[in-house]
Amino acid sequence: MLTKSDLQSFLQCSRKLWLEHHKPELSSANDASTYRRAVDGNIVGEKAREQLGEDLIWPSSSSNQNTAAEAAKILLASSPDKPGVEIPMVRTGLYARADALIPQDGSYILRETKAKSFPLKRDKITPDTPEEHHLNDVAIQAWVMEASGFPMSRAELNFLDNQWRYPGAGNYAGLFKQMNVTSEIIPRQSAVSVWFQQAENILSGSMPEVVTGKQCTAPYECPFLSFCEVRDPPKPEHPIDLLPDSAGKKLAKKLRETRGYKSILDPQPEELVGAQAELYRRIQAAHRSGTPILEPGSDAVMDAFAYPRYYLDFEGIDLPVPRWPGVRPYEQIPFQWSCHIERAPNVFEHREFLDLSGNDPSLTCIEKMCEVISLEDNGPIFVYYAPYERGRLEEFSIRHPMHSHVLQNYIGRLIDLLPIVKDYYYHPAMQGSFSIKKVLPVMAPDLNYANLEGVQDGTSAQAAYINAALDSGTSLARKTDLEINLRKYCRQDTWAMVLIAYFLARKPPPIRPTGM
Repeated sequence: MLTKSDLQSFLQCSRKLWLEHHKPELSSANDASTYRRAVDGNIVGEKAREQLGEDLIWPSSSSNQNTAAEAAKILLASSPDKPGVEIPMVRTGLYARADALIPQDGSYILRETKAKSFPLKRDKITPDTPEEHHLNDVAIQAWVMEASGFPMSRAELNFLDNQWRYPGAGNYAGLFKQMNVTSEIIPRQSAVSVWFQQAENILSGSMPEVVTGKQCTAPYECPFLSFCEVRDPPKPEHPIDLLPDSAGKKLAKKLRETRGYKSILDPQPEELVGAQAELYRRIQAAHRSGTPILEPGSDAVMDAFAYPRYYLDFEGIDLPVPRWPGVRPYEQIPFQWSCHIERAPNVFEHREFLDLSGNDPSLTCIEKMCEVISLEDNGPIFVYYAPYERGRLEEFSIRHPMHSHVLQNYIGRLIDLLPIVKDYYYHPAMQGSFSIKKVLPVMAPDLNYANLEGVQDGTSAQAAYINAALDSGTSLARKTDLEINLRKYCRQDTWAMVLIAYFLARKPPPIRPTGM
């Protein structure tokens, strides 16, 4: 049988579906991302079931016609007044499981739980309407449900309420909000049989010809991306899409559609307009010459900062179901920081914090910062992409107002290295990106994240934290290894900022002290 997940894969990309069935060994899935999705999904599902009470029908997990028929018999005949969870359903070879079927006046509410925040407003994190793939998910279930003997009264998406704060004592009432999507999914149900037939046709044929694009990362990152990229038609060596940020992408689209430009080398410099025109032209010039550009004046900017200098980086965990009082779903809670302190030029010390106890790390995190970052010296606090550290300090200020004066002092001292890099530097190898993982290899090629064991990026740091601090099955030896890897990773992030600062100051890189 095909499954609901198969249809969702097909709707994202026909080749993805084909590869999942015929060449699964080609997957290069990010283990940390997969682990996080599984952990998040499990805990959100568990809490959603708790909301329905203890008297539930929870059938076998076997995916076959007999199991689905037996589940229908139990719900409809034996226990028509009890809600059912993880209910298997089959229709003409398509298998789906309903997160919850809730009885209501002789029919059922179909409720699908998502480990996502309730749509409140449009921003980079939360859309103001349900996402298309969520609606398709419910439509597929509703179509299968039609033939499974369960009359549907309403279809709901069950989201986490990201304005709710955990009061503690195991009280999760209010964690979820439901959105009635019946009117949105009814028109889609007629398309499900078409999707099903198309998916079957794809699987019975040869591998589809598909060019990589937006579908490779939305709604989910495809684990076959690296396999597909090498099969794409040749692309321009310097694509115009290298123009950074949303404004740059918008300009690139306009130039491509109105002028036919495909390469960043095609436009005249005066055609690269907007608030970041100077940056766009620097990027173009660097790709045209094949050499990096460091504009005059970066050294004066860096030399103006006083000592001591603090280089700070947080690692945080954003749990969908809060464990600690006062915390919202997906609120980032720092569990670790690293701080390289430069007391005078080339005179360094290092301090750090890491809490793997599983308790709320917030207060200890603040207290340890207060011991390290002085209120008296007013030294700059360097970060890379300040909105993250600023956001965490502001949230700390709300949750722990007794430390607000200290935290506001820190916020006022933050110096973001990212815009300084943007103002003065570009290397063609950065490929239009100013992330620290792109900047560092060209400024400090000897500092390689690939050499780190286990923890090499923010997602793997979160996975390591969950494994070490929240998983009771993790052995002491494994926890010790994870702690070592987390410390090395966060320490490298702040030393990376030191090297970037010295590069911008046009000074030789400092020698890294042993153990730092």
